[in-house]
Amino acid sequence: MLLDTYDNEELLININVNGVTSDGAQRAFRGDLVLIEGEFHELSGKKLAPKAVLNDAVMLTDTDKIKFMGGCLRNLDLLPGFIEKYGAALAEECTPILYVNNLRDSFMVDLDGKKYVLIGLEKGMVWNELMEELYLEKSDFKGQAGADKLITMYDGAKDYKPKYPETPFTEVKSKTVELDEGRGPV
Repeated sequence: MLLDTYDNEELLININVNGVTSDGAQRAFRGDLVLIEGEFHELSGKKLAPKAVLNDAVMLTDTDKIKFMGGCLRNLDLLPGFIEKYGAALAEECTPILYVNNLRDSFMVDLDGKKYVLIGLEKGMVWNELMEELYLEKSDFKGQAGADKLITMYDGAKDYKPKYPETPFTEVKSKTVELDEGRGPV
C-alpha cells in the first residue's frame, strides 16, 4: 500500500494514526508528512530531522492513490515541493485542503491540472478546521476507530464545493504575509 511505501521511506513522522480501515481496503494516516528530508548523519547512521513538513496531515489512501488529503503548510513556498513529492499519487477526485500559516485569505489554485484549496490559518488544529470546512460534527465520528474517522472525513469531502475564488498561484503568492518568528530564549 502507498502508506507502507511512505512509512518505509521515513516520510511519516509524529504519527497519531497509521492503520488499515475496518473495510481492509484503505489506509489512514494522521501525523506529519515530510516535505523536505533532513540530511543523513553518518556518525549515527540516521536521517536528521526534516527541514519541512506538512503539519497535522490527514490522509486516506487505497493501494496506490491518495483519496483524501489535508494538512498545514507553514509557508506557501512549500506547496510546489508538496506537489513534486506527492502530487503524482493524488487521485483524480482528490482536492487537497491545505491550511497555510502565511496566508490571511483563502483561495483555489490550479497547479499542473490539479485543484488545491488554500486556506489562510494563523493558528488552529487542522482536524477541527477540516470538520468545520466539511460541515462535520463530533457526533459523525462517535464510536469509530481512528482509521475509520478518515473514511467519514473523506465521505464529507465528496460533496465539498469550495467557496473560495479560483486565483492564479502567482497572485496568491503576492498575498502572503511575514510570519512572526517570535523570540527564542534570552
